[in-house]
Amino acid sequence: MNSSLALAGLLLLVLAVSAKPQDASTNLKNTLMSANFTRLVDEIVKFDLADSVSKAGPKTIFAPSNQAFREMMMANRPMTNSTETMTKLLRRSFVVSRRIMPSDITNEMVVDTISGEKLRFNIYNTVMTVNGAILTKEPIVVKDDVIVYRLNSVILSSFTSGQNMMAVLEMNKDRFSTLIRCIQDTGLTDTLTKDGPFTLFAPTNEAFRSLPSEALARLMASPAELKHVLTGHVTKGTYFLGALDSKDSGTDMVLPTLDGGTNKIMINGRSIKVDGTPVVTSADNIMAENGVIHAISRVLMPN
Repeated sequence: MNSSLALAGLLLLVLAVSAKPQDASTNLKNTLMSANFTRLVDEIVKFDLADSVSKAGPKTIFAPSNQAFREMMMANRPMTNSTETMTKLLRRSFVVSRRIMPSDITNEMVVDTISGEKLRFNIYNTVMTVNGAILTKEPIVVKDDVIVYRLNSVILSSFTSGQNMMAVLEMNKDRFSTLIRCIQDTGLTDTLTKDGPFTLFAPTNEAFRSLPSEALARLMASPAELKHVLTGHVTKGTYFLGALDSKDSGTDMVLPTLDGGTNKIMINGRSIKVDGTPVVTSADNIMAENGVIHAISRVLMPN
């Protein structure tokens, strides 16, 4: 009898020594798989990111759904074939090193991700967004060490400290060099550098070129009139157009602008217009530390 007990004890000891606890990255992958984030897990494994996103300690994960990945692949196929771009997207913008519950989220709240880039939360009538992606109001997973929210799209734009609107426009000056010069000539640089948050409806270089030559010449010759026009492109607050639809607002959105006027946001399916001017949709949110920039194809002239 004693020898049998001794043998059983020895077997238990051998099993205890030989059993290997699951590492953090395996636990994280299992958690995401069980919540049906299979495509995210595939991408994390494919680009060898499991260890970097599963560091010890509490964390909140903003996880794109499988459908979000499918839609991104269809809309941005060249980008998704780039290992460098996909690694950057996956690494930078969806893991925060603390627990964030719904009651912790406030409008315009900004938090750091594990990569040092930042996420901005916005609360609208019926939805919440993080960097423009709509997230579930309640977490899909709630554990002591991990909170997981589902996103309806992959976060394509982020920002870091110091990337204010003027800095971001400079980074995209191939599209916005005329706008940059107009902002500088009218003394609005400090406003778009230090104040906010704002939503800037940014006319592209092509938008300025499409103005009648006499109208463009008159604007460039009159800093006061040009400033009035430019402030009509700036709305207080951060508005991601993909989160604003008729079901959310109950009507077309009317947003006050810095010139004392308004911008009327009209949404019809995937078609978004500002005062009748088509706007590049939410996939082209250009994030800045003090708001978001949307490219538009026409200069918004006052009535």
